[in-house]
Amino acid sequence: MNRAKTIRSEQNGAGADRNARMEAEIGQILATEEKLIPSSGFMASVMERVRQEAVLPPPIPFPWKWAVPGILLAGGVFGWGAVEMVHLGLPAVSLAALNSLTLTPTQLPAAFVAPFEEAGWVALALGVSLLCWLLSRRLAGSGGLL
Repeated sequence: MNRAKTIRSEQNGAGADRNARMEAEIGQILATEEKLIPSSGFMASVMERVRQEAVLPPPIPFPWKWAVPGILLAGGVFGWGAVEMVHLGLPAVSLAALNSLTLTPTQLPAAFVAPFEEAGWVALALGVSLLCWLLSRRLAGSGGLL
């Protein structure tokens, strides 16, 4: 056991000596390199660009006053459309059905149902795309948008 401690301490001493030698070599290499000096017109061109950027007017802000009513209107239209679709899809209630407490489903024509089936698939694809996008934003860690 004592011999193992001795071997380990010798290895640690050799590793520390090797690290010190490597640091000295790196320091010597870096000391011999010539210093970087920018070209004669570099500083003037950079300062000129900074002055140009300082003179520019601030960016135009997004017109939320005009966008919010449009977004609310579009949401209302889609909401109203969803309500109407539910009303059309509800089973028809007849007087006899109310007495027996059973509902009879409405028969919708196939030409009326097919576009709604396609719209359902499109909505599903958009929802999956949104979820994938939100998950990737969360995994990437760049917040601020949602």
